[in-house]
Amino acid sequence: MSATAHPAPAPRGAGPRRAVTWPRRTGPLQGLEPSLRLLVRRLRVQVLAWALPLWLLLAVTPPAYEDVYPSLQEREPLVESMRDTAGTRLLYGALPLPGRIGQLVQWETGTYLLICVGLMATLLTCRAMRADEDDGLVEVQRGSGAGHLVPFMAPVLVVWGAVALVAGGAGLVLTGLTRIVSELTVSGAWALAGAVAATGWAFAALAALSSQLCRQAGPARGLALTALGCSFALRVLADESGAGWLRWFTPLAWRDLVRPYSDDRVWPLVVCAGIAVLLEAVADGLFARREYLGGCLPDRGSSRRRWRLGGYADLQARLALRSAVAWSVTVAATSALFGAMTGSVTGLLGPDSATGSYVGRLASGSPVEQFMGLLTVMTVLLVAVAGVQRVTALAADERAGFVEFEVAAGVSRARLFLAQAGVAVVESVVLLALSGGVLAAVTGTQLTDDHAVGRALVLTVSQAPGVLAAIGIALALVGLAPRLSALSWAVLGWSVFAQFFGALVGLPDWAQELSVLGHHLDVIGDPDWTPLAVQTAIGLAGMLAGLLGHRRRDLAR
Repeated sequence: MSATAHPAPAPRGAGPRRAVTWPRRTGPLQGLEPSLRLLVRRLRVQVLAWALPLWLLLAVTPPAYEDVYPSLQEREPLVESMRDTAGTRLLYGALPLPGRIGQLVQWETGTYLLICVGLMATLLTCRAMRADEDDGLVEVQRGSGAGHLVPFMAPVLVVWGAVALVAGGAGLVLTGLTRIVSELTVSGAWALAGAVAATGWAFAALAALSSQLCRQAGPARGLALTALGCSFALRVLADESGAGWLRWFTPLAWRDLVRPYSDDRVWPLVVCAGIAVLLEAVADGLFARREYLGGCLPDRGSSRRRWRLGGYADLQARLALRSAVAWSVTVAATSALFGAMTGSVTGLLGPDSATGSYVGRLASGSPVEQFMGLLTVMTVLLVAVAGVQRVTALAADERAGFVEFEVAAGVSRARLFLAQAGVAVVESVVLLALSGGVLAAVTGTQLTDDHAVGRALVLTVSQAPGVLAAIGIALALVGLAPRLSALSWAVLGWSVFAQFFGALVGLPDWAQELSVLGHHLDVIGDPDWTPLAVQTAIGLAGMLAGLLGHRRRDLAR
């Protein structure tokens, strides 16, 4: 007798049975397109904030060179001075001969372009790849069905695209200038653009690699910026030692392999781009093997050692110590580098020289005062960046929820705000004193005419009210509207533009005066205290407005 299995009768009123469907396995790159669109939308303002000033710098520099030095004969003293001065060689490398305008542009402006693109690629990569993972955005992305490689590939493609955008725009600007400046060439423009692109891609790959090695965005960013600094040092070593083969190991020297506006080599671009792709592939392999929120290096972000703290302000000071040391090294090295460039200032900025007439359009006074004024603007800019960054960290902590925890633990909002403001001000004052002291000490070994040493110190330290004004504006934005705290960087951007390009583009005097940089005292003559008093008042008013707003408004989320 055989038994036959019959299906159980369906409940009365039930519809037809449906087949059970299991969720499909997502591919490794599924969801890449919407992730790219979202990331582009998030980073578009930051990319344009980097790109537009760099394009403007490239647009105004070649015509200015041709206006001041129309022929190679008039340019010869400048070229010899730049090649013989140790400070300029350390900063820019060796100036190619015979010193055509294209060679000057790729040597000086190209150096700024390479460093800025490297910084942009580093910061954007760490923001989109590591910080998003720390903030939980990658978990949301994966939970929505994105493939496991999307959190890595989306930042890589967006940042590489941003670098290509900046480099392509630079090539177009220089190509357009060939109709105005006869010594510029189309091939040289795109050779420089290719060098910028390869350099930016390499630093993006190094930042992606550091994001896999470190467990948090802060250490990853620090490691990537350290790689940028080591790349600069290796480029200096390659130039000064004559070991040309070392240039292959530093992206900041790849431009010298391509030789824009001289040989316009293409094959080094292909090799350098391949190196960048190889570094990115190594980072991809580490990403596929590490755990979520993990890193390949040991975590040194915490310690079991107990601190004996004197309060919340003491805690903030200790937390700021490591970055303060890094800023101190950066400011001291930059000041020493600029001080080493002062040796040829007397002849280069003489009353009958073309360089003297050009610098006279940017600054007033004697040649030494003009030169020191321009140098101190750049060193004080670093100090202002450190102070504003310290203030905007309070807005970042608030968005991350740390301020809410601290307030719940019994720390008043006023105490939170004043502690952060105090750390920013004290750090800026220390950095100003360090910068002025190092610049004066190194200048004393190169130049002693016309109170050069005293001016190096006084012109730096007396710009403290300008730094205080920048910090005050940032504090006002953080206290009143933390979402607008990024506008504090626009203040520094405008100040740089007004100081270096205001006279060249014909800005009125009152517009050039709207700068937190460049207002200082001199060691001789009657001091003009009015700009410094106004800047001090702006800084204190900004602190007060920020304090009142931070105490009364709701915490940001």
